[in-house]
Amino acid sequence: MNEALAEPLTGYQVMAVTVAVAGVVGGLVRAWVAYRARLHEEREATTRTTARVTWLIRLAEADHDLVRIVERDRDGHREVELGGRDLPKSDPTREAA
Repeated sequence: MNEALAEPLTGYQVMAVTVAVAGVVGGLVRAWVAYRARLHEEREATTRTTARVTWLIRLAEADHDLVRIVERDRDGHREVELGGRDLPKSDPTREAA
């Protein structure tokens, strides 16, 4: 049998093993926290998107002459104009679309 395995660990070896185990455990905890944070951000973004779309649908269904929506978020900048039901269809921009 190997005599090196039967000898007790010295103080430095115990410290090295302890630091290595602590590093592995710390890395696993950090990865788990990052995963949970990313999951929470995605869930929050989905909830916000659902609420925004629901609000836009209600706004579009309402009887307004003209509604202009300006959104700025991490995806960029958007401007949307929703016209009422009584707008003339001879508008050149509508014909081009």
